[in-house]
Amino acid sequence: MPTHGFNGLAAMSHFLEQLPKHLQEIAERVNVLTPEAILTTPRIKFMDTRSCELDTCVHSCSPEDVRILKDAAAKWLAETPVSADSLFKIPARLKWSRVGFGCAALDQCTGGGVSIRGITEICGNSGVGKSQVLLQLSLSVQLPSTLGGLGKGVAFICTEDAFPSRRLLQISKAFEARYPEENLNFLGNIFIEHQYESEPLLDCVSNRLPQLLQEHSIGLIVIDSVAAIFRLYTDFDKRARDMRRMVHALLSYADKYDCAVVCSNQMTATEETDEARMEDVPCLGLQWANLSRTRMRISKVPKQYKQGDQLLTVRKLEIVYSPETPNAFTEFLITAEGVVNVPKPSRPMPIKRKLT
Repeated sequence: MPTHGFNGLAAMSHFLEQLPKHLQEIAERVNVLTPEAILTTPRIKFMDTRSCELDTCVHSCSPEDVRILKDAAAKWLAETPVSADSLFKIPARLKWSRVGFGCAALDQCTGGGVSIRGITEICGNSGVGKSQVLLQLSLSVQLPSTLGGLGKGVAFICTEDAFPSRRLLQISKAFEARYPEENLNFLGNIFIEHQYESEPLLDCVSNRLPQLLQEHSIGLIVIDSVAAIFRLYTDFDKRARDMRRMVHALLSYADKYDCAVVCSNQMTATEETDEARMEDVPCLGLQWANLSRTRMRISKVPKQYKQGDQLLTVRKLEIVYSPETPNAFTEFLITAEGVVNVPKPSRPMPIKRKLT
């Protein structure tokens, strides 16, 4: 049996003491001192040394240091007996709720929707339906947890075109008809901001957004899109710093207020080295890819579905990477009512033949 077996809280205080000195300094620098806090703290917080003075900065933190630190915290908790009062606390895994898409196919593919931990990126070419999915997320997050939402509002930051308010009104009417018993004011719980330059955007995220989060119950933060702002940089070092600054703030809000953060991203063409052909990849390269927790890609499928007198293009959502969801894809449609499943083809009726 471990030596810290039944020493309770007194033993918990010795957790940091059994770690190497430089790992103790890393945890103390960011004021993350308990095993539970270490497991639920984003990796970027440990590795961010911008707040350290050059003459006082502790041992640099590498991804391997963070892995060792989290592994040690998980092992400590696994070997520590559970107290009676902890049985009434919400487990960390249950706190990691999800925001449903309001579309059964997308929810099934993503394991229940968008996680409230980390940054979720939805990328795709122009016109594939990224903003349509974000609008529907903005409505479904307001539903109660029994219907896949969080019962909270939305902070929606536009960086490209004007906010599609007419389209939102159209989808909201479909939601009101689908959930009449909820009696929700869908449009009244969406707070919209337009920012078209980097410094105003960073100021909005760092100063104005936390005020909104304190005054209102927000369950979803949307930035549509990150590429419109950060792809215009010519100084890539400054771009990396500004993206980290924005993501660090967003991650702290997600952790403090239990809200999901979703950013859309555009695509750019790049030439493959092994083959002489162009391939579409998400903008901003590895600088942005290393900051997001989950990446989903939306594209058009070369097939159509006939609904009434309309031909609707089938879309595909693919999970490119995610720490808890396997790589998968599903198909969906965008209709006047929003994002919906592709109807299953009806089976032809068997022909009954008369016996002669």
